[in-house]
Amino acid sequence: MSKEGKHIIIDAFECDSTHLNDIKFLEGMCKKAALDANMEILYSYFHQFEPQGVTGMLVLSTSHLSIHTWPEERYVSLDFYTCGTLELTPQVEFLIKELSSKQSMVYSISRGVSYPQTITCEELGN
Repeated sequence: MSKEGKHIIIDAFECDSTHLNDIKFLEGMCKKAALDANMEILYSYFHQFEPQGVTGMLVLSTSHLSIHTWPEERYVSLDFYTCGTLELTPQVEFLIKELSSKQSMVYSISRGVSYPQTITCEELGN
């Protein structure tokens, strides 16, 4: 497999706060995004904070998917990194839709390249 890959960073705002404190929902959502992209999940760990918030990580054979939630702020931070040339747009759209985000900033970074690049950012909203 190539060392080059894609790193997607998502800041999702104005999300459905009930989902942001539901560890089972969040783990299922992340697993579905990875599996729908035919990624192999090596390890899954999700932690519920008190009084609220969840952090989680899927270790993938091609890299990782992480999530951190702040229900009180209706904010979610996601990191999706994969080696190879896989197009992650469908997974990004799925994650944003599942979180009911009204505004999202999606950053895309090429990884494993040895040349300067421009980090692209796209704003998505309902």
